Amino acid sequence: MVRRAARPLSFERFPGALSRLMQQRDLSYRQLAYKTRLSAGYLNHLTKGRRPVPADPVICTIATALHVDPDYFIEYRLRQVLDVLEGSARLTDALYGILLLQAPISDEMRAALEQPAREESAAQTAAQTEQAAQPPTGKGS
Repeated sequence: MVRRAARPLSFERFPGALSRLMQQRDLSYRQLAYKTRLSAGYLNHLTKGRRPVPADPVICTIATALHVDPDYFIEYRLRQVLDVLEGSARLTDALYGILLLQAPISDEMRAALEQPAREESAAQTAAQTEQAAQPPTGKGS
């Protein structure tokens, strides 16, 4: 079995990962637009989260221009996993058993599965706190 060298992978959502790669490579929207043949405005919307995560072929184009593999982006990896799960009912059921039925799993796997949930919960709490701190808008007056 041939082992591949570890590749960098992002755990950030697409807008943040794209923005960070552009900053690391000191690329402007126009420069990336030139390399990808996508519009600078579209790329700006992607980094701000105002457009949905693009389809895999567009992610591949962006990844190539930024000198990373497409699976650098977590959304690309999630789609690959979904494709595998859609093709295997047994694997889907096994994963369902682990995640939802609390089948026994290793401590390492449990920590990996709980980490995103903790991060999401913290983000939701921060958003609720920020919303509660804002004064009412007084639209009815």
